[in-house]
Amino acid sequence: MEGARRTRAARGPDEEAGMGLTMASRSGAGSDEAVLRAETARSAMARLLAVAGHDLKQPLQVALMAIDRAVSDGVGPRAAARLGLASDALVRLGRELDDLARSSQTGAVPPRLGPVALVPLLEAVAAEWQPYADAVGVRVQVCATALTVQSEAAMLTTILRNLVGNAVKYAGPGGRVVVGCRRRQGRVTIEVHDDGPGIAPERLAGIFDAFDRAGRRDGAGLGLGLHIVRQTAAALDHPITVRSRRDRGSVFGVTAPRHCPASA
Repeated sequence: MEGARRTRAARGPDEEAGMGLTMASRSGAGSDEAVLRAETARSAMARLLAVAGHDLKQPLQVALMAIDRAVSDGVGPRAAARLGLASDALVRLGRELDDLARSSQTGAVPPRLGPVALVPLLEAVAAEWQPYADAVGVRVQVCATALTVQSEAAMLTTILRNLVGNAVKYAGPGGRVVVGCRRRQGRVTIEVHDDGPGIAPERLAGIFDAFDRAGRRDGAGLGLGLHIVRQTAAALDHPITVRSRRDRGSVFGVTAPRHCPASA
């Protein structure tokens, strides 16, 4: 230790300060390199999702055409009903692929915000999921509201389409999904409630990551819906919240500024 003290004394305060700056510089360079690697990985993932969202549309269209041809050639009522459900599912998948491609490019162009009436938007999203909900025995209820928010209609629809679809899938046969709005201090929170099995507390932090399926092993989806929700909501600056209790269900919410028309 005595030798070490003599060495430090021999270096002098200026040299000691120089070593400190060098170490800080190396630490800063390492941090910058980590940020660069993370940004490169994020960009690569965005490109992959954009390409996947675009390229998968072609076989999807082929499948839809094949179903339409089969129905037009003549099949029994039960087969026609099943093919109709398959066609509806493929149409929803096409919209989800569009959402995937769009969400991968969020941030490139700022959204154009404007007044969005919630009644027609919520009713359209519920109607889109109604055939699937009927097929699996889930009730979907939209609570009436006269509220209007400041948002971008297509992007907000993307968020709610994924939240409602996620709730229907998790509610399961005999379950219930309720969509409603809460007004708080100039903001509106649109909530999607389900009475499904809930999400384990240790899984909540990762459910918005790409390909996370909250522990499900039933093949229901790729685990991209909530990732799309997070990306789209971030671009809109609309906070996303989630509350969940095991065996009691989950509540997902998206909050947007309330639109108040200027008085004449």
